[in-house]
Amino acid sequence: MKVPKLITLSKCKTLLHLEYKDELKVALSAEYLRVYSPSAENKHNEDFPNGKKCIQIRDIAKCGNYALQIYFSDGHTTGIFTWSLLLELCENHSKNWNKYLSQLHSSGKSRDPHTSTLKILCN
Repeated sequence: MKVPKLITLSKCKTLLHLEYKDELKVALSAEYLRVYSPSAENKHNEDFPNGKKCIQIRDIAKCGNYALQIYFSDGHTTGIFTWSLLLELCENHSKNWNKYLSQLHSSGKSRDPHTSTLKILCN
């Protein structure tokens, strides 16, 4: 199991920095972590949450020796990110991010919490 040797939160609270012993350094955005949260709320919903572009990480806490709990500014607190999940999110960032953007686009939703997308149909 690969465990980060250093975990820090950016001053603006929008990036979680992970540094591993093998010199791998990664920054994951709060938005990315929130939409890929492993919580039951997200697992039972096939759609990604929308409007999370401006989300922040309020706090982080280590859960035993196996995970990190992340507290988000929208009140979401139930996602516990195991070390293996965090590494998977790092390794698959591009693929996951593109999947998220594609699903938002196809469902007419936006990353921006202040934006609504309208579909106009012409006969």
